[in-house]
Amino acid sequence: MSVNVTMPKLGMTMKVGKVSKWYKNEGDSVDKGENLFEVETEKITNKVESPATGNLFQVVVPQGKTVPVGTILAIIAQA
Repeated sequence: MSVNVTMPKLGMTMKVGKVSKWYKNEGDSVDKGENLFEVETEKITNKVESPATGNLFQVVVPQGKTVPVGTILAIIAQA
């Protein structure tokens, strides 16, 4: 089973966000609630936690890229 990690909507007017930093690399294990990546918007920069425990199977959106809210950023594979 896998879990899609999507660009969160961090404010009422947020339409896009920039992945400013990944804290984990593909293949790394992650725990639910652990910081996974950082999102930069026009107003703020927020750390986003992993929604599930497993391995970071694939990073779909690289660091530095801006994408719309709801875009799949990564896939976490669960055992």
